[in-house]
Amino acid sequence: MHAEMPPLLQAEKIFSGLSDYQRALSGHMDWLRGWYSAILNWSDGGGQSDAATACPFEEWYEGASAGSALGGFAGFDLLGELHREIHQTADCITDRAVAGQTITTSDYEAMMALVLAFGTAAQNLEREAWRTLATVDPLTGLGNRQTMMTHLVSERDRAIRLKQPCCVGLVDIDHFKRINDTFGHATGDKVLRAVAESLRGAVRPYDILYRYGGEEFLVCLPAANLEAGIMVLERMRASLNVLAVADKAGTPIPVSATFGITLLSADLSVEESLEQADQALYDGKRQGRDRVTVYRGDQS
Repeated sequence: MHAEMPPLLQAEKIFSGLSDYQRALSGHMDWLRGWYSAILNWSDGGGQSDAATACPFEEWYEGASAGSALGGFAGFDLLGELHREIHQTADCITDRAVAGQTITTSDYEAMMALVLAFGTAAQNLEREAWRTLATVDPLTGLGNRQTMMTHLVSERDRAIRLKQPCCVGLVDIDHFKRINDTFGHATGDKVLRAVAESLRGAVRPYDILYRYGGEEFLVCLPAANLEAGIMVLERMRASLNVLAVADKAGTPIPVSATFGITLLSADLSVEESLEQADQALYDGKRQGRDRVTVYRGDQS
């Protein structure tokens, strides 16, 4: 099975999700301290303590389950299960305290084990989110260049092992400097995000798209020969030709891109294949831009 990138992500949503997550965790700790205070007060014969507070974590968790950026991470379900167990255990201990029964050391140890497990799960979920952010270009939500190289090496090895073709295509937005100079860098960023969305919608489900750098993108096309790869890139190119992007004043911004494509080869390193794709891209620019060009070696 070939390496897969996460779905198209908006990094700002993950950052925002992490911020809400930290507030929910803080609220949970406030509740836990209040609960401990209440139990100690009951144990001392003083009844319920005013320190007992409501726990906001469950409300955050339900909202995150409905569509937060953190809801799709692997450790999310475990965190919810542990949180429910903590509250169920706390309720049982509270009921015993209210009934005047003795709270034993084993009761506290069971609660402490759950609290520690919850803390570990909470840290793991946060680390998982930060690891994902480290693989994602923050502007477009696509895989970044560092992740790209690791995946391309895996795809090349897989193609060789299975004796299947695999293409790589480079994409360069035409006259992007002119867009920045005319409309400003904020609008330029808007164009980059729109192009990323458009390209992602035009590739096959198992193709992998990356932000290569600047106004360049790279697409890896597993199990695609040059003919199939050209068809995908032509579809990507056509999607940009009808892309509706405008500045703040509503002025339309025409967008097109030039594409260069080559096959990953057992005889070449990934870096050398990328150089071929770059050469094809350069040839496409010389021929007038807004086209798909195949690397032809000495025949180009």
